[in-house]
Amino acid sequence: MIQNIVQIIFKFMAFFVIFVCVGYVIFHFILRKNKSGKLTSTKQRTFGLLMELDNISVLAISIVCVRSIFLWYMYWNRAEVGIIHLYTLLFLSLLFGLFSRSIKNIILDFVSNTALYFSLLSSKLLSSYLIEVQFVWYVFWGNFLLLFFIGLCILYFFIRHINDVVSRTKYIRRSRSEEG
Repeated sequence: MIQNIVQIIFKFMAFFVIFVCVGYVIFHFILRKNKSGKLTSTKQRTFGLLMELDNISVLAISIVCVRSIFLWYMYWNRAEVGIIHLYTLLFLSLLFGLFSRSIKNIILDFVSNTALYFSLLSSKLLSSYLIEVQFVWYVFWGNFLLLFFIGLCILYFFIRHINDVVSRTKYIRRSRSEEG
C-alpha cells in the first residue's frame, strides 16, 4: 500500500514538473516585453490578474492550480486511477475551501471532484471494454464524448475557482462598483 502511494506520488511529481515547466515557458512568452520595453494591454491584464491579492488568496489559487494539474494527470493516466486519487482530490478540495473562506466552495468541490473521479473510472471501464471485449463504435464515441466533457469540466472549474478568488479582491470590487 505505501509503495503504491509512493509510486503514485513520484509519477505525479514527474508530470507536475513537466506541466509547470511548460506553463512557465508559455507565460514567459506571453508576458515578454516588447522591444520598446512596454507591455500591451492583454499582457498587462494577464500580469495584473494576481496583483493586490493577499497571501491566503494566492495560496488558494496555488491549490486550484495543483488540483487542476492533478486532475489532468488523472485524465491522461486514467488506467491507474485508484481510491488514493479520490482521497487526494477531496483533501485538495477541503484545503481550497478553507483558504477561499467559503463553505459553498467546499461542498461544490466535494461533489464536482467526486463526479469527475467516477467519470474517469467510467471512462476507464469503457476503454477496457473496447480493448478486452469488443470494439463497438457507439461505445467508442460515448467514451470520446465523456472524455471531452471531463476535459471541459476540469477547465471550467479551474477558471471558475480562479475567478472566485480574484473577484474577492478590493481592486476588482472597486472597479466593478465604478462601472455600475
